[in-house]
Amino acid sequence: MARGRYTILLMITVCMSGVRPAAAMDPHTPFHTFVVDHWSVEQGLPQITVLGMAEDRAGFLWLSTQAAVARFDGTHFTTFDRASTGVDTSMLSAAWADPQGQVWFGGARGLLRERDGHFTAWDGDAVNAITDAGDGTPLLATSHGLAQLHNDRITPLAGYAGAAFSLLRDGKVLWVGGSGHLCRLDPAIDPPAMTCMQPTRADHRPVLINHMALVRGSVWLGTQVGLMRVDGDRIVPAGLSPELDTASIESLLTDRDGTLWISTVQALYRRLPDATLERVADSDIARHPWVRALHEDRAGNLWMGTQIGGLYRAWNGWTRSVSTRDGVLDSLVWSIVRAPDGKIVFGTNSDVETFDGKRAQPLIPGSALPNPSAYELYYDRRGRLWVGTRAGVAVYERGRNVTPPALSALDGRQINDIREVADDDFWIGTSGGLYRLQQGSLSRADPAATAAASIIRWILPLAADHLYLGTEDGVRELRHGRVEDPAWAAPLRGHFVTRVVMLKPGMLGIATTDAGIGVMQDGRLRMTGQRDGLPSDNAWTLDVLDGDLYVGSIAGAWRLPLAQLPLPGSPPRRVMPQLLAGEERATALHNTRCCNGGAGSRSLIDGDAIWYSTTDGALRLDTRALDKQPKPPQAMIESIEHGDRQFPGQPFDLRQGARDLAVYYTAPYLRVGALRFRYKLEGYDADWQDAGARRVVYYTHLPPGHYRFRVAAALPSAPDFGPEADLAIQVRPYWHERVSVRVAAILLLCLALFLLVRWSMRRQRRRNAWLEAEVDQRTEQLVRALERLRVTNLALAEESHTDTLTALHNRRYLLARLPEVLSGEACAGVVQIDVDYFKQINDNYGHAVGDEVLRKLGRLLIKAQRGSDMSVRWGGEEFLLLLKDVDAAGVMAIAERLRHDIAAQEFANGRGGRIRLTCSIGFSMHPLATQVDKTSFDAALELADLALYRAKQDGRDTCVGLVVTAPLSAEILHAPLAPQLGALLASGWLRWLRETS
Repeated sequence: MARGRYTILLMITVCMSGVRPAAAMDPHTPFHTFVVDHWSVEQGLPQITVLGMAEDRAGFLWLSTQAAVARFDGTHFTTFDRASTGVDTSMLSAAWADPQGQVWFGGARGLLRERDGHFTAWDGDAVNAITDAGDGTPLLATSHGLAQLHNDRITPLAGYAGAAFSLLRDGKVLWVGGSGHLCRLDPAIDPPAMTCMQPTRADHRPVLINHMALVRGSVWLGTQVGLMRVDGDRIVPAGLSPELDTASIESLLTDRDGTLWISTVQALYRRLPDATLERVADSDIARHPWVRALHEDRAGNLWMGTQIGGLYRAWNGWTRSVSTRDGVLDSLVWSIVRAPDGKIVFGTNSDVETFDGKRAQPLIPGSALPNPSAYELYYDRRGRLWVGTRAGVAVYERGRNVTPPALSALDGRQINDIREVADDDFWIGTSGGLYRLQQGSLSRADPAATAAASIIRWILPLAADHLYLGTEDGVRELRHGRVEDPAWAAPLRGHFVTRVVMLKPGMLGIATTDAGIGVMQDGRLRMTGQRDGLPSDNAWTLDVLDGDLYVGSIAGAWRLPLAQLPLPGSPPRRVMPQLLAGEERATALHNTRCCNGGAGSRSLIDGDAIWYSTTDGALRLDTRALDKQPKPPQAMIESIEHGDRQFPGQPFDLRQGARDLAVYYTAPYLRVGALRFRYKLEGYDADWQDAGARRVVYYTHLPPGHYRFRVAAALPSAPDFGPEADLAIQVRPYWHERVSVRVAAILLLCLALFLLVRWSMRRQRRRNAWLEAEVDQRTEQLVRALERLRVTNLALAEESHTDTLTALHNRRYLLARLPEVLSGEACAGVVQIDVDYFKQINDNYGHAVGDEVLRKLGRLLIKAQRGSDMSVRWGGEEFLLLLKDVDAAGVMAIAERLRHDIAAQEFANGRGGRIRLTCSIGFSMHPLATQVDKTSFDAALELADLALYRAKQDGRDTCVGLVVTAPLSAEILHAPLAPQLGALLASGWLRWLRETS
C-alpha cells in the first residue's frame, strides 16, 4: 500500500514556475462594469454546450462541446469532429493542456489526445478529470480510480480505491474527489499516506465531489448537493448562502487574485478576497447562465462555457461605465466636469448629478433649470457651477441659484460652450451666436454671422480678446472684436466643427462631425479621415494626454499617438488608431457604448483617465491600462486547400491539377481586439501584402517554381509584427513547360522565322520601287486635299457657331467659350431678353414677318454690344447677353437702354404697315460663389431665368435683376434654386433689382 502511495507522490510532485501577469479581473470592481463578450454557433462554435476548456502552450483556447472539439484563436473557431479527425470528439467533459503543447480530453469513452492537429483515442474507463502527473504526462481521475499514460497505454495507479471525479493539487499535496469521500495524499508524511474524509448529508446518501478549488490554503468542494469546504479533518457546508449550500455546483475556479468563482444552474457567484459574496445578475451574462466550465487565461480574462448559451469572456477592460446601476437617474449624459471637491459631476437629459466614485446622487433637479437638459457644465474661478441647457443658462453657488440677470437674454438658446478668460469675463457659445458676459453686462460678438456660423460649438481662448471658434460652418477667428474666416480654414466651410484644441505649441487640432481630424501648422491645414485609416470621419471630442490623441466618435473612443498624425505637407500615409470602447464586434454581448455628441464638456481629462458622455451613462477610460501591451503572437500556417482538398500546413508539392491554392493561417490572441496580418509569397509577391484581419489568401494560376509563403501577425494598432511562420511551396511545370520542350520549340520557331524573313525581304524589295513612285504621286494629291479640307473646316466651324437667321452666336458657341468665361475673375452680367407676345406676330402676319423681326433684332443687338460682350440667340424669341467687366448697376443700365431701343424700333408688317414691340429682361451676376465652375454658371442662368419670369409677372416691358448678396455655398448651388427662392430671399442671400431700386 505504501509503495502505491509513493507512486502517486512521484506523479504529482511538480512545481509551477514563472511570474504571473497582472490581474485582469479587478476584485474591487462590480461585475456589471466588466466587459462581457459572447460567441455561439453563429460565430462558428460547433455546439452551444461547452463542457471543458484548456489553453495550450501556443495560446489557443481548446473547447470541448457536446458535438465536437474546437480550437479558438480569439476570432475564429476551428472544428475537429469525427469527419476531420477520424475519432469521436463529442461529449468530452475534461480538458488539460500539457507543457509539450499537447491537449488532453476525457469523457465517458476514455482519453483523447490532440497533437499538431492530429487526434489519438484510448478507449476504456470514463475519464472525469485530468491534471499533471509531475512529468508532463496526464494524471487521470477515472471511473475506477487513478491512472496514468505509460508507453501509450493507460495504466491504473495503486493507492486509491473507487471512482475519482475531481483532482486538485495544493503544492505537493494531491486531493482526490470521489463518491462519498475526499482523499488527501501528503508527501510530507513518511511514508507517504493517503487519508480520506467523508462528507455527510441528512439522508446518508453519498456526496459526489465533482469540482475542487483552492483559496489561500482552504479547499472548497463543488458537489451535487451544494458548496462545501474542508475544515481541518471535516467537510462542512460552505455557509456562503442558503442557495449555494443546497444547489448543485456546476464548476469552481480560483483566479490569480484569490477570487472564488462558483457556478450553479441558476447563477454565477464570486467570493471576493475580502469574503464578500456577489451574485452576478442575469442581465450581466444571461438568464440562468448554467456555466459548465470556467477558465482563466494567461491575460487574466475569465472564460465561461455554458450549457445553453455557448462561450462567454469577461474582462476588466480599460473602461468603467457609470449608469443606472450606479444610481444615475437618467442614462443619457451630455456633459461631465470635475467639481472643486473632487467629485465628478454629470449633466444628464433630466438633471445634474454628482458621482463620488461609488454612487451617483442628484445635485440639481431639472425643474430648477431653464431646461431639464443639462447640456453644458462649467466651474468658474469662484467655484460656481454654470449649467448650460437647451434653453438658457443657470449659475449655482453652494446650492443657490445666483444667475446674473443679464443671462436671461439667453433664454431659449442652446448653450454649447462656456469659457472664463478673466475675473467676471466669460465667453458663451450658443445656438444663436457668440456672447460675452463682462462685469455683468451681456453683448453679442458676432451679429453679422450667418445662420450656420452663428451656432458656436467650441471656444478656444488664446487671449481674452483672441478666440478660435468651432461652428457648424467651419472655424472662425475672433481678434480685436472682429470675427473673420481664417484663410487656412477655407476647406472646413460647410462642416460641423466640434472642437478646436492646441495639440502642442504652434499646432492646432480640429475635430469635425463628417470630415475627420484636422491639423493646422504654419498656416496650412491637413485633414485625416476614414480613407486614411480612422474608424470614422466623425469626431465628437478631441483630447491630448501624454503624447496620445484620444477621440470620441460615433464609432467609439479611439487613440492615436500624436506622432503618427499626418502633418500639413507630409506625404500620404495610413494611420493605425486603437479602438478602445464602443466597437461593434460580432461577439459583443454588452458593448461599451461610446460616444455621445453634445456641448463643450462632453469629455473630461481626469488625471490618467478620460471621461466620456454616452447614451448609457458616463464612461471612464483608464489610459494607464492601455500601456500593458503583450508581444505580438507567433503566426501559424494551418492548412493549404487545393482542388477541394485540405492539406496540413507543411511543405507542399503541387504536381498536377489547377495551380490554384488557398493558404489558411492564424495566430492565437485571446485578448481583446482583432489581429492584423501581412503575408508574402516569395518568388511571386514583390512586397508584403496587408491582409487586415483576413486569415486566408488565395493564389490562382501560379507559374511553376519554388516559393516560400511567409505570414506574421501584429496586435491591434501596433506597428510591429510578431514571429513569422513560413512554408515552402513547389509548383511543378506541365510537360509543355519543361526546358527541353521549350528549347526545341524555340529552335523550330527560329528556323521558320528565318525562312519567312528571307522570303519576305525578297518580296519587299520588289514592291519598294513601285511604292516609292506611288507615294510621291499620292503625297502631292494629299497636300492639295488637306488645304481644301482646312478651308472648308474653318467655314463649317464658323457656320456651326452662328445662328443662320439672326447672324448671332448660338448655344454651341457659348458652350465652346464657357471655359474662357469661367476662367475670368471679374463680374459678368447674364442677361435674358424675351420679345413680348411674339407669337401674335407669327399668328397675325406670318412666320416670314416674324423671321424678319428676329433678323432686325439680331442686327440691333450686334450693333449695341461692346467688344468684350457676347450675344447669343438662346431659342425662339429669346436672346442671351454676357456682359463682361460690369457690376449689377451697369447691367441694369445696359438692359434698360436695350429695352428702350427695342421699344423705339419699328418693324415692317409685310402689308405696308409698321409694328412696334416690347421685351421683358431678366438678369443675374456671375460668379455666385467663390468656387467658379459650370455649376455656378448654370445657377446664374437659372437666376436670370427666374428674374425674366418675374419681369413677365410684373406686366412685361420691364427689366428685373436677381442677384446674390454673398457667395452661395456648394450645398445651395447643387440643388435647384427655384424651390429655394423664397427661403434665400427671406434670409437675405438673394435680392431683387429693379429700375427704381
